[in-house]
Amino acid sequence: MHKLINARSLLVFASIACSLTLLEIGTRLLMPPLMLFENYGDTYLCSANMGWVGRPNYQGQLTREEYSHPIQFNQIGMYDTDHALKKPAHIFRILWIGDSFAQALQVDESETAHQQLENLLNEQLGHDQQQFEVISIGVMGWGTGQELSYYREQGRRYQADLVLLLFFMGNDVNNNLPGHALTINGFNCFAPYYPICDETINSEAWSYIPGLAPAWGECSSTRKWSAEGAGLIQRNSYLFARIEPLLLAWQERRRYGKEFGLPFAALYLPDEEPEVRYGWQVTEGLLHQFNHEVEADGADFSVAIIGPREVMWLAQLNEEQRQSFYLSNPSLSNAEINYPNQRLRDFLEEQQIPHLDLQPPMITYMAETGAKLYLPIDRHWTADGNRVAAELLVDWLIGAGLVESTE
Repeated sequence: MHKLINARSLLVFASIACSLTLLEIGTRLLMPPLMLFENYGDTYLCSANMGWVGRPNYQGQLTREEYSHPIQFNQIGMYDTDHALKKPAHIFRILWIGDSFAQALQVDESETAHQQLENLLNEQLGHDQQQFEVISIGVMGWGTGQELSYYREQGRRYQADLVLLLFFMGNDVNNNLPGHALTINGFNCFAPYYPICDETINSEAWSYIPGLAPAWGECSSTRKWSAEGAGLIQRNSYLFARIEPLLLAWQERRRYGKEFGLPFAALYLPDEEPEVRYGWQVTEGLLHQFNHEVEADGADFSVAIIGPREVMWLAQLNEEQRQSFYLSNPSLSNAEINYPNQRLRDFLEEQQIPHLDLQPPMITYMAETGAKLYLPIDRHWTADGNRVAAELLVDWLIGAGLVESTE
């Protein structure tokens, strides 16, 4: 009897496996890829550990409404020249890590803030016995968790003396929440996330799988193993990719600021949504962990804070113009344009992490010179914005004693 039951069970299992295999083959042959998010298949690759990375040695022409120029990624998929892993004895090495502001595809590579920072340091402090090297690890859309994951897997191999993390207030907190994704050739590449477990950040990255509730507080090993196993299917199955829209609609991603045209506006309201509070808790935990691991590697860790273009614009308005803006946007009447930056600065001060808030000096520069530091449509730094950021950073790094001449 038992043998008969076992045989039937095996037959059922084999039938299900065969049916799923045929569906998978049919899906690959007959159904075009779905694009739930903007597709970046030419320039990026899905990555199990980072969500997505730049395509190594990519070359192409980047054309947008406000700019057009050739771009070329290096052998690790970054918008930078190639750098040897082993650091020469006479080199002071800075690892420049962040999202699209760090990457700076909007300008020629020679005009990026990371390249100009390297040039300025060598002009002001470089000599025969010491040169400065800035290695850019910037990838569009990355959050702090992805940056930490990359540092663990690849970044620390460059033996940096200083790790400079660029934190963009416009989306980094939101990008640290579960469900952050990019579509690449029909596959939604979900960023790994770091959950809060018993009020403490979990130091291991978790896989986000549509249809499975992410760990928002309860972080059992069973839940993690389930997500890891499902992640293998999610990243490799065309059939799962076609089912994903239903799963995403059924279990919508928790995020903040949906009621605003620009979700990051929620960060500027003192009365915080639960998702905002959770996002800050994750972000602060990640920065603490990042600092701990960089220091354990014998390097210094520092943070530069970048403000969104809309906040820079709002800061230029006079009181009458600002009140007019609030009349048409009443939900933002209690917004405080310095609130999230101050919150982050307070945390970094408490953790004794060196930091520079680029927002105030860039606002001042724009007011005094009339220079356009942000592209109005693309919203990233112009060539002037990259230059000013590099100049502010080099003055701060020298003044803070984070870089110095050995001469």
